[in-house]
Amino acid sequence: MIDTQDELYKDFEAVRQIPIVSTMLEVICQTTGMGFAAIARVTQDRWLACSVRDEVQFGLEEGGELKIGTTLCNEIRDHHQPVVIDNVDDDLVYKNHHTPKLYGLQSYISIPIILKDGTFFGTLCAIDSKPAQVNNPKVIGTFKMFAELLSFHLQSLDLLERSHLANVELQSKNRSLVNANFDLDNFVYTASHDLKLPITNIQALIDILSELVTKDPLDKEEIKSIAGLLKSSLLRFKTTVNDLTTIVELEKSHVNEKPETVDIFEIVESAKQDLVNLIEETDAGIKVVSDVKLLTGFSKKNFKSIIYNLLSNALKYRSPDRSPEVIVKVERIYEKTHLSIKDNGLGIPAGKQGSLFTMFQRFHDHVDGSGIGLYIVKRMVDNMKGQIQVSSTLNQGTTFTIIF
Repeated sequence: MIDTQDELYKDFEAVRQIPIVSTMLEVICQTTGMGFAAIARVTQDRWLACSVRDEVQFGLEEGGELKIGTTLCNEIRDHHQPVVIDNVDDDLVYKNHHTPKLYGLQSYISIPIILKDGTFFGTLCAIDSKPAQVNNPKVIGTFKMFAELLSFHLQSLDLLERSHLANVELQSKNRSLVNANFDLDNFVYTASHDLKLPITNIQALIDILSELVTKDPLDKEEIKSIAGLLKSSLLRFKTTVNDLTTIVELEKSHVNEKPETVDIFEIVESAKQDLVNLIEETDAGIKVVSDVKLLTGFSKKNFKSIIYNLLSNALKYRSPDRSPEVIVKVERIYEKTHLSIKDNGLGIPAGKQGSLFTMFQRFHDHVDGSGIGLYIVKRMVDNMKGQIQVSSTLNQGTTFTIIF
């Protein structure tokens, strides 16, 4: 029997799904008096029996194969013409042909099955060890009609499958669109909120400054203080704009992101180099625990961004009572890669973990940051059809686990 992983299995199953096939082969045997009839899938290098009626114990079952070079179908594939033989011994063309001699045939008929797009699928054929009256309009016409019916059904099944796949893809795109619309609404609301605050502050400070400069004498210290507050508000404004640009670029670029093979040790080491000042300042220890070196699932750029953001968070949200200890661990569980980053930091309150990956969300005000790092990490993971989970205990630490 043909293996389900075989490249021709789809065609084999397509023939088996046609309900009239069994009756068709039975009619062929009754009409011609021949003992063996079959529908064969014929390619450049294979002859596969998709459906068989064997009344003479020829010995070929469904899913069985003949060497393509030993068959007449091999020639029919090239010229797309029927081959019809009443009696091999009396046939000037085929009486010395190797196929009848090899299989002990005296009568033979084979009609090509041509799909509507002109593709050669295979043949509808019948054979017997005795002569048979098949080279006549009635028999040939019946075979041609059956071959056209097979072609129609095969084409219909192919269209149904393509329609199903297109529908599945459309549903997937609709779900993505719904999610994108939700994210867009969230993006617009959050962006307007985070941009509005520094703009309001800047407007108020300018009003105060305008009033100060009209006074005589000028209060230079107060003006200097206002200027410092203006710079702070402008910096926050600039940071927010940069963060929004990063998010937009991420959404635009993920379509072209392709999985690459990355070295987990190399990526962690590169992230550590970028965080070297923070590592030295906090006396942090970062260790990689992995039995595998190479991983596949993300682009190298995105994978480094994920590692960098999670390591950076582990160091920034450290406990004041101990030096940071971070473990990057890779495991294979049920054919999935589990990448975890575990720290011994401040931890996250249980009631706030549900909104952890929200845009511009921050839980600790003592650390500088915009609150988009984890949002970006989740978007990168989502874009590659992965999952990210968090487990955290207040004052003990946090573990992020990415499954892909």
